Amino acid sequence: MKKRNDLPQDVLYESYMAPVQSYDEKKPTDLFRLSYVKEEEKKLRKELHALHGFQGWLLKCTTYVWRNLFGHFGEEWFYLAALGILVALISYMIDWGVKMCNWSRMWLYKDLAVGGHPWARYFAWIALPVTLCMFSAGFVKLVGPKAVGSGIPEMKTLLRGVYVKDFLTFRVLVAKVVGITSTLGSSMPLGKEGPLMHISCCCAHLLGKMVSFRGIYQNESRKLEMLAAATAVGVGCTFGAPIGGVLLSVELTTAYYGTRNYWRGFCAAVWGATFYRLLLVWIEGVESVTVVFKTSFFVDTPWAAQELLAFSILGIICGFGAAFYMRMRIRFGRFVKGSELIKKIKQANHFVYPGFISLVVASINFPLGIGQFMAGHVGYAVQVQHMFANFSWMAPNLTVAQQAVVNNWKTPWTGPYLHLVCLIAFNFVCNILAATMPIPNGSFIPNFRIGAAAGRILGELMNTWYPTGLSYHGRITKVVPGGYALVGAAAFSGAVTQTMCVCMIVLEMSSQITHVIPILIANLISNSIAQLCSSSLYDSAIKAKGLPYLPDMLPRNSAIYSVYVEDFMVTDVKYIYHGMSFEKLKNLLTENKGIKTFPLVNNPVRLILLGSIPRMQLIDLIETHVGKNRRLQELNDEEQNECKKPKSEQFRLEDDNTYDSDSDNKFTYNPLYESPGEIRARTKSVTLPTKRVCDLTPKLQKKWERYQMQKSVDFRTCPIDPAPFQLVERTSLLKVHSLFSLVGLNTAYVTAIGRLIGVVALKELRQAISDVKSGKLQAHGISIIVTEEK
Repeated sequence: MKKRNDLPQDVLYESYMAPVQSYDEKKPTDLFRLSYVKEEEKKLRKELHALHGFQGWLLKCTTYVWRNLFGHFGEEWFYLAALGILVALISYMIDWGVKMCNWSRMWLYKDLAVGGHPWARYFAWIALPVTLCMFSAGFVKLVGPKAVGSGIPEMKTLLRGVYVKDFLTFRVLVAKVVGITSTLGSSMPLGKEGPLMHISCCCAHLLGKMVSFRGIYQNESRKLEMLAAATAVGVGCTFGAPIGGVLLSVELTTAYYGTRNYWRGFCAAVWGATFYRLLLVWIEGVESVTVVFKTSFFVDTPWAAQELLAFSILGIICGFGAAFYMRMRIRFGRFVKGSELIKKIKQANHFVYPGFISLVVASINFPLGIGQFMAGHVGYAVQVQHMFANFSWMAPNLTVAQQAVVNNWKTPWTGPYLHLVCLIAFNFVCNILAATMPIPNGSFIPNFRIGAAAGRILGELMNTWYPTGLSYHGRITKVVPGGYALVGAAAFSGAVTQTMCVCMIVLEMSSQITHVIPILIANLISNSIAQLCSSSLYDSAIKAKGLPYLPDMLPRNSAIYSVYVEDFMVTDVKYIYHGMSFEKLKNLLTENKGIKTFPLVNNPVRLILLGSIPRMQLIDLIETHVGKNRRLQELNDEEQNECKKPKSEQFRLEDDNTYDSDSDNKFTYNPLYESPGEIRARTKSVTLPTKRVCDLTPKLQKKWERYQMQKSVDFRTCPIDPAPFQLVERTSLLKVHSLFSLVGLNTAYVTAIGRLIGVVALKELRQAISDVKSGKLQAHGISIIVTEEK
């Protein structure tokens, strides 16, 4: 195609710059040039039109295919894939940072203080943990205070439909990532599974606000479904267990889980777990995608039938141990919260308490001190790998590699049993201490190590008692101590969290399906004992933080069917009605600052429920009625009518002598109505407005506001929820609990034939369940009427 720019310059110049001539005056050469230019222009227009048509046709086809093939679920696929990849990258960055911190610590201990005094090694050992913990506490407080803790209790509250302010912001995400990296790099007995679940939810929230995925967050219920799916990504990236991650998100975060959300959780978790393991292959040169804790148990006969009794005993031990752990953790948390000395220390300096706790923990784990009796010089992950080994530490004939493993768990004075007991005590006590520091932390991995150590002790004892193995029908099966460690880890961590999905997580972490039955049996027994003796780890945290909490389990008695909502509802309902004055509405809002939504009735006598209005809407309604804009607008209207006073004759000054005739000509300057940019502009140059705006004097403003506040409120000008959730007075406690859990309610109104008679919230429902358990709330007599069919 020959474009116009490719024409000879003389042709273009003469065709455009030549003077206008009549047709008769033009020469033949000029006519030829003009026709040549016009023909080229026509060709160019045709080609551009064809190109635009092709582009429009291609765009229409692409849009049609996307809308019909991927429009319904394709956007979610890309969203979940992006979420999984992003969380995997963050998880790898955290692990890399932790690895660098551990390497620096060992370099300080071994290389820098080599041949030095033991005190030099001690200070080299404790320097980095104390510094990192203090840095984590300060950074989190400065950037995002909501990043403290694991985040799972708040996620359970958020997924119930209760709004948690500033919990999923970008600042909290940055604070959580930096804080958990510093925490784990300090080698404190803490984990990252809870913080990584919080991080994944923050990423899901921020991704949903992007332009590409904004449609996902338009629906509130769909937003909660995406957050529930995001919780599975954290577990998938931590343990490489996508199936266990989905199950853990179901058990920990929601009381009722929609099956339609299953595929979302699996999609995001698989993307995250796979990409995280691939990063290890691409960057660190790992041979292939492997599991976290690689094991090599016997496949043909991994355990004998007689060992089921030993596994059951291990489940009982782990159940009572987990209950004792939770009791001690709850009591110590209450002690720290109620101690006046600790409060004064925290108020005086935010770094003293985390610095002291990290100093104590690091001193206990010092390799030349108590740490030598629990393999303190090796990492926590290496400790778990040693406990999952398929050979006995007490065997007489060990290979060189096996002997190197056993040497970490004994000294010239002690053996492996004492080391394992010290490891249990260290993780038990120091995890409770470290969990009270104001830093991001998790508790799953420390409890996992406690259970693994307890199982290893029982496995070594079984191997000592039966060195040749167990015989059943002439077939001998050797005892595998590593299998007991695997079962104990699942039983203890499952009892602390009171979940069954830990079984699947352990199986995926170790790639051992052979011990699935012992793991399930031990976990069931330990869970049953723990639920009878104490609450779970995250439910106790919800209670301690005072979050809106609804127990998942109700007492197994008939009272849940015969106790009705009228027995525990609040009868003194604060309501609004048509015809009430602005003054009464203001007093109602002032006296009831804790109520977020007010019911709207027709009148105070009949109390027919018409809807509900949020508190913020009512405040905006009052501000609009008596605010500055309304006052200035009324004054402007009166100035146009050449009136200096309000139109109403009822609004007059009580004492005309106190009226200043020049008050209307004075400007009332209020800097609160100016932005910082306007203040800076005013200080540089002053420009008089073209139209003067006068305001009333403070005394007249008060009188005008008093007059306006006596008028009736028109609630039709604000948005009203016409169908708030309602219950009848004879709704049983079981149904109320089911509705609040399933729908995610926070408040429900109780009506009788449309008349408002009470209100029930989460607080009243929790108290009713507690009273039923203690026997304070008595059940009604149940009468059953049987009618005969004719």
